[in-house]
Amino acid sequence: MKHEIKLTGFHRIVLGVLSAFGPLAMDLYLPGLPHIQREMHTSASMAQLTMTATLLGLAVGQAVLGPLSDRIGRKKIITATVLLFAITSALITQTMDIHVMIFYRFFQGIAGSAGIVLSLAMITDVFAGRELTKNVTINQTINGIFPVLAPMLGGVVMIYADWQMNFWILAGLGVVLFFSSFLLPETRTMDARQANKANAVKAYLHLFKQREFMLYMVVQTATMAALFSYIAGSAFVLERIFGLSTAQFGIVYAINGAGIALMTMVSGRLAAKYGEQNSLGVFVGMASLGAVGLVLTLLLPKNLWLFLPPLFLVVASIGGNGGMTTSLAMAKQRANPGAASALLGVMRYAVGGVISPVVGIFGATSYAPMALLILGLELVAVMAYLLSRRLTRVNS
Repeated sequence: MKHEIKLTGFHRIVLGVLSAFGPLAMDLYLPGLPHIQREMHTSASMAQLTMTATLLGLAVGQAVLGPLSDRIGRKKIITATVLLFAITSALITQTMDIHVMIFYRFFQGIAGSAGIVLSLAMITDVFAGRELTKNVTINQTINGIFPVLAPMLGGVVMIYADWQMNFWILAGLGVVLFFSSFLLPETRTMDARQANKANAVKAYLHLFKQREFMLYMVVQTATMAALFSYIAGSAFVLERIFGLSTAQFGIVYAINGAGIALMTMVSGRLAAKYGEQNSLGVFVGMASLGAVGLVLTLLLPKNLWLFLPPLFLVVASIGGNGGMTTSLAMAKQRANPGAASALLGVMRYAVGGVISPVVGIFGATSYAPMALLILGLELVAVMAYLLSRRLTRVNS
């Protein structure tokens, strides 16, 4: 423990929910994405730009709010942004213009970004060493529950209501978290704030000079971008190419989400026994194997049961990759944890935002672009991981 500030079980649950708040804005409405396309009389690529706008908002928000929180504290930023999230979610329900929705989604992403970056920064404020890894794993496990529940809930909503109801649910959750945020402690001490004299640009430049941090960031960015390729194309691939119903899509998406939660828990045990870096290697290999399998299915007759297993490997591996890369990257970032957490988030969401519409341009009738993008990204992750191991051996 680094200082007297403590995070109770309730605090950790709230931080876990906050870390998933922005991503939840994507998962919950996914089953209704084809419906949004039809009702707003737009293209699949334009509909997926609503996701891109959120991802870019998540990136921009983290870039600004992470370093800012190092200087002024965490709590007041969280309180303001969850309220903004609730407001933008409600506003989205009132439009039938895809361009206006894209605009609102961008600010919804900015609002949701605070929970992602500041939950990790608050954990880094309080914990170090194996306790840091343990609590990052707990945070990511709670985070991983939402990909299981959100698409199933979104699918049920689409059966009995409409896509707008998903955003009313998000607005309601934003209100609940607004009041919960008042119960969180301020983990950024006044001494730490006063010691943080560097501006955001200097803080980021300092991080870019750290080769070890950068390599773990590349692993995380590449694997997360592969996940966003799946997220962007999943509704169209599973519902249109393989003919699943909205409810069936929700079940498949939830099973993959359960894989994320399971692998998050497994990663913590592997890290405790074999170390974080070795644990990371297991999940990088798992994702690469799944990516190769996806591409191989392109050479075979279309078959859902051949497609789903390698897809599961790619998606579930995020549970281990996300937690281990975050823990390894944040371990030495005591001076500017907000900036470090922000940079990790900025890269994964910015790259994901660029990739999402690429899948949409070609992916409404074929999953080849999604599969090939995922394979290329996982190969980048493998190379960065191998370089990180080599750097560790040299430094030791």
